[in-house]
Amino acid sequence: MNPRQTGTNQQPQRPDPEHGKSSTTLGFFGALAEIFGVVLMLGIGLSFLMVEMQPNAVAWVAFVIGAVLLVDAIRRLRRIAIGKDRY
Repeated sequence: MNPRQTGTNQQPQRPDPEHGKSSTTLGFFGALAEIFGVVLMLGIGLSFLMVEMQPNAVAWVAFVIGAVLLVDAIRRLRRIAIGKDRY
């Protein structure tokens, strides 16, 4: 290379504000998906409780999974509301 010719600068001009952040965070959409999961688990649990031939243990497991999803959705929405997570 001639001293008068300069190569292109490979360094970015400004640092990327999204650098280092996970692209898998769902934010608000994750909370909506969890609420949908709660409704789904509630429906599955009720359908297993209504039919006498089905085991009740499946219904109670579905209720527990729904409760865990509901707690996580509330936690996620609270973190978004106070600004700790992005939406």
